[in-house]
Amino acid sequence: MKLSPLVPTLAVAIAALLAVAACAPIQPAGGGQAPAEQAPVAPEDVDPEATIRFADAVGPSRFDPHRSTIGQDIRFFAPVYDRLVHLSPAGEPIPGLATEWAWEDDGLALRMSLREGVEFHDGAQFDAEAVRANIERAKTVEGSSVAADLAMVSTVEVVDPRTVRLRLSERNSMLLGLLSHRAGAMVSPTAFDNPDLDLAPVGTGMYRVREYRPNDTIFYERNPGYWDSEVVGAKELQLRILPDEVTRMNALRTGEVDMALLTGRLAPEAEGLPGIVVHRDPTLTYLVLYLNRARSEFGNPLVRQALNHAIDRKAIVDGIYFGAGSPTVQPFPEGYYAHNPAYPGDYYPYDPQKARDLLAQAGLAGGFSFEMLVTSLSTYIQAGEAVQNMLGEVGITANIRSVEAAQTADVYYRQQQGDALVSQWGGRPDPSMTIDLQFTGDGFSNPGRHTTPRLEELQRQALDTLDPDARTATIHEEVGELVEQAFQVPIASDQSVIATKDTIVGFETLVTGQINFRTLGVRR
Repeated sequence: MKLSPLVPTLAVAIAALLAVAACAPIQPAGGGQAPAEQAPVAPEDVDPEATIRFADAVGPSRFDPHRSTIGQDIRFFAPVYDRLVHLSPAGEPIPGLATEWAWEDDGLALRMSLREGVEFHDGAQFDAEAVRANIERAKTVEGSSVAADLAMVSTVEVVDPRTVRLRLSERNSMLLGLLSHRAGAMVSPTAFDNPDLDLAPVGTGMYRVREYRPNDTIFYERNPGYWDSEVVGAKELQLRILPDEVTRMNALRTGEVDMALLTGRLAPEAEGLPGIVVHRDPTLTYLVLYLNRARSEFGNPLVRQALNHAIDRKAIVDGIYFGAGSPTVQPFPEGYYAHNPAYPGDYYPYDPQKARDLLAQAGLAGGFSFEMLVTSLSTYIQAGEAVQNMLGEVGITANIRSVEAAQTADVYYRQQQGDALVSQWGGRPDPSMTIDLQFTGDGFSNPGRHTTPRLEELQRQALDTLDPDARTATIHEEVGELVEQAFQVPIASDQSVIATKDTIVGFETLVTGQINFRTLGVRR
C-alpha cells in the first residue's frame, strides 16, 4: 500500500478530518492584535553559531514526557524530543518521525512509515521496535500521565524496521493529535530506566540538553546529526527560568536575554524599547478556576453556576491581563472551529445577586468555604486574589494556598490536594484531547472523576466520527454540556505575548501556544 504524508485515498474522509481537527488556525478575536510578521530571511543570512537566550516563567515539571504532569511542558520537550507527528503553525499534522501514515480496517488501525537514518542522542537507533517500546512504556510506566491518551491502542505491530501498525480497540479521531504531543514523544529505549531521565532527556530532537539547573537554566546544544538539514536553528538555546515578569522584562531590556515571555501589562513598555518586537498571538490556553466536583459543594450544578455568575471576567481581562485575552465561558476561543458561538463570553453575565439566588436554591444561603490552590506566578496570584474577592461578595470564602508553578499539576491532579485551582489550561493540538483530559470520567486532569452521562456519550461519538463537519457539530454539543452544567469557571482566553530582539528571525508560535524552535534563528 502506498502511503502519503497527507493521508492517502484509503481514508480520504479521515484525512480531511485530521487536517481540520488537529487544530484549525485561530483568528484574533475580541480586538486582539494580529501576530507580528517579518520578511523571510535566507539561510545564509542566519548565524549558525548563535546562542538564543529565552526567559520563561516556569520550567518543566520533569523531562520524562510520559510522566510529565503539565501540558505546557511540550514547549520544553519539543527541541529535544521529536514526536511521531509534528504540527504546522496552523496546527495541521505534518511528518515528524513518521513520514507517512494511513488508516486501515475502517479506522481501527493506523499504519505509519518511519523516518530512516535517525539516531537518539545516545546513539541508539530509532526504528519500529523503538516506537513499540515507547508506546508500551507510555501506557504502563508508573506515574504515566499519558496512559489514558493511549488506552485505545491495543497493540503495536512491528511490520518491519521502518513500519509500525497501531491496532485500536475503537476508532479515535484525535489519535494524530495525541501523537503530536507528549504521548508521541520518542525516548531512547536505552534511557527508559535512567534515574536521571527527569533531568537529562534522551530523544532524537534538533537539540540535546547539555545541562539542566532546575528552577534556573536549561542549556540546549545543537544535535549535529539531526535528520532535518532544513532546520535553521541556532547553535545553542539557553532557557532562563524567571518566574517574575518584571525580572524577565529587565533581562530583555539589559540584553541578558534575546526573548522573553511577557504579559499584557508589560507589552506596551516592551513595544517602546528600541530593537524589540512584540508578538501577540491568540492561543488555545485559557485562565480558569478548576473545580474538583467531588469536593466541597461543587457536586451541585447550581453552586457551579453561581460561581460563574460571581466572576467579573471583563474586569480580570482588563485589570490583570491588560487586554491580552478575552472573556470566555468555554475552553475554546473565538475563531477556533471547536468554539460554540451559542455560548459567548458573557453567557454567564457578572451578576452577584443571581449568584446569591442560586446559592440559596442550593440550600447554601449562608455561603460556604473551600481551599483554592493558586499557581504561584504573578498573573495567577493576582487573578486568584480577584476571584477570592468576587466570591467573597456573594458569601463564598476561598482560602488561597499558593503552589509552585512546576508542581501545580502534580499537586492538584495527581495528589488531588485542594478543592479548586486557579491556573492556566495549556493548549492541546486537538479539542477532543482537552475534553477527554478535563471532563471525562477517566481524564487525568479531572481529579474528582465527575462527569455526566451525556458528556461521556458525546465524547464517544466525537472520537468515533470520521466526518469533519459531523465531528465539529458533536464537539459543539459537548461544549454546550460543559457550559450549561458549569463543569468549571473559565475566565479568559489567553493571548501569547512574547518580546524578541529584532535580530531574532523565523519567530512563530503554534496554535498550542508553544514557540516553533524549528524555524528560529539569529540574523548575522
